[in-house]
Amino acid sequence: MTTVATPDIAPSPAESWTLPGRAYTDPQWFQQERTAIHFRSWHYAGSTQELARPGSYVTARILDQSVIILRDKDLAIRGFFNVCQHRAHELLQGRGQVSVITCPYHAWSYGIDGHFRTGRGVADMPKATGAFNLRSVRVETLADRFVFFNLDPHAPPLAEQAVGLEAELRAEVPDFAQLIASGAPSTQEINANWKVLVDNFLECYHCRNAHPAFADMLDMQSYRVASHPHWMSQKFSLRRHDNAAYPVEIGARNTRGLFWWLWPTTTFNVLPGSSELTVFNLLPLDTARSVQTLQRFALPGAVPDSARDRYSNTDLTDEDVSLCESVQRGLGSMGYQAGRFVHDPQGGEISEVAVHQFHRLVAEALGAMKSAY
Repeated sequence: MTTVATPDIAPSPAESWTLPGRAYTDPQWFQQERTAIHFRSWHYAGSTQELARPGSYVTARILDQSVIILRDKDLAIRGFFNVCQHRAHELLQGRGQVSVITCPYHAWSYGIDGHFRTGRGVADMPKATGAFNLRSVRVETLADRFVFFNLDPHAPPLAEQAVGLEAELRAEVPDFAQLIASGAPSTQEINANWKVLVDNFLECYHCRNAHPAFADMLDMQSYRVASHPHWMSQKFSLRRHDNAAYPVEIGARNTRGLFWWLWPTTTFNVLPGSSELTVFNLLPLDTARSVQTLQRFALPGAVPDSARDRYSNTDLTDEDVSLCESVQRGLGSMGYQAGRFVHDPQGGEISEVAVHQFHRLVAEALGAMKSAY
């Protein structure tokens, strides 16, 4: 396969062009992201709470690779490729509890430590059983709460990539230590490249125009974005309790908008109101399609804020989906090559510094090479 020529992204956003349009539309570019980014990075899978007992498991996927993450008898969290070593049938689906992993196809079975147990006729295969163990996948946790997996056995540890992020989550998310996963994750397909979703998440330059109710609720002048090597934060103060998005009670536990992104596909989100956090995965499906998954964390027994949920899951989401799908169509236009970043040295409302850092990471991962636009 010919290597795509990725552009140099200038060190300063004030002097830099964006990634070119072809980065979002070229199947060859997408295929190289598959191995250079997605198969070498940490992706969110679920909550440690979902893996409380031996045999409890979640499945997760990045592109065509499915994994099982489970708690073994020694209470360690393990990860395995979700594929039977006999004829490649997927072993488990969704989330649940098992004592033995049994393939639905030919009933080969595995212990929750991944070791092969039984299969009809296998006893007559000399020296074969050790080769039938499930293939391991790296698993790590963030803040003792969030479970991540990485297909690359040699990737740097998650803790090295997320230096400082856990401390911010613990310090700034109200009641963080008490929040637990609430309900099953939800998913939504979006007709846009995964990078379009990340670009859109990482700036609020568009908020006044495209999210008027959001801008009525949160004080755009208080907005500050901070760019770190592999994660970013965006923070706001509440502007009005009575606003066009949803009412925020006087004395609410949280009166800020707090948003974090962790390279390459995970976001943590807090909206004003009662204590709650949502984790989004912005995962690729193909060149022009992505899937957005959402998992909610709340206090035990908390009643969901229906007005906040309605605004977040309908108005705000619909606005962002419409924006991203329009951008994806525009990126394929013969009238577009690349854009420029708007830079605010103070990290204020118009700053696109986090998008710039994201583009640098993409270009570096693909082995940035000089290329003329």
